[in-house]
Amino acid sequence: MNGYHQLQITNIIPETKDTKTFVLQPLNNWQPIYKAGQFLTLVFDTKHGEKRRSYSISSSPDLDEPLSITIKKVENGEFSRLLLSHSKIGDVLNISDISGLFQLPEKMGETEQFFFLAAGSGITPCYSIIKTLLHCTDKNVMLIYSNKNEEEAIFHQQFLLLQNQFPKKFRAHLLFSSRGNAYKNRLSNWLLQELLKEYLKVETSKALFYLCGPFEYMQTATITLLSDGIPSHNIKKENFNSLPRKTKTIPPDTNEHLVTVHLENQVYQLTVQYPNSILAVAKANHIAIPYSCEAGRCGSCAATCTKGKVWMAYNEVLLDNEIADGRILCCQSYPIDGNVEIFV
Repeated sequence: MNGYHQLQITNIIPETKDTKTFVLQPLNNWQPIYKAGQFLTLVFDTKHGEKRRSYSISSSPDLDEPLSITIKKVENGEFSRLLLSHSKIGDVLNISDISGLFQLPEKMGETEQFFFLAAGSGITPCYSIIKTLLHCTDKNVMLIYSNKNEEEAIFHQQFLLLQNQFPKKFRAHLLFSSRGNAYKNRLSNWLLQELLKEYLKVETSKALFYLCGPFEYMQTATITLLSDGIPSHNIKKENFNSLPRKTKTIPPDTNEHLVTVHLENQVYQLTVQYPNSILAVAKANHIAIPYSCEAGRCGSCAATCTKGKVWMAYNEVLLDNEIADGRILCCQSYPIDGNVEIFV
């Protein structure tokens, strides 16, 4: 598959009965650069054409760890089942890119506490960030991690070891729903409010919250945090749901406009008109804008609009201040009121 990077599996580490970590070695002199919390997008060549899936990186780029991804088998998941059941050491995987906005801020001076809320395999990007924070900063870190039981908790033992290694700045509160007393073992609006009272040690403006898990879990957590006065720009969320949108919202301007795309020192000009998004037209013209979910959930296709006006149908990853700075999601973006220019 031309145009993609390649990674060879050098080790496979069982984490739980349905979760494995794949240690990867870049091939062909490629040197991947990534940040804690990001993900890579694997490309699969199927009889129905190219398909992509994104998987969080569980290694920390700041700790000299080999590049690794951790994958949990998804019920009816086409590629998670394939990777866990059939992949072996020596296999080569194709990757389109490394991306993701679920990462540490460039400036952490005003942030005194990092608060993580994760459920199930949502712990994977959090694990990378938490390791980085504990080993490389003096910040206080709090983790609330939900699972059915200890056996299904990915990195369970690793978090206990980190808690013993960094007792003054790291606390892991593990919730197991199979235990008695659901009020105290299954995250809810009430329980999260109680945990915030117990563990949030700083002013709300000085804490950053990282959420990753099933949709309903993150929805509950988000509503609770906002109602407790946490600023929306202090809440970061990661979502890899690859299901397409059921409806397609119509932009206020459905006329065609010229879009100038700057990508990897190349300049392309596209004529874009609803119902085709900027990404859809780029794909049709074989222009390799990074993408994964195509539903406004993952952030792979994020770009910056420097001229003109872009309208986004959906957005679940960009914060208000990022949008104000011109950030867009190409998969959900349409030019309106004239021509636009974007940098990918």
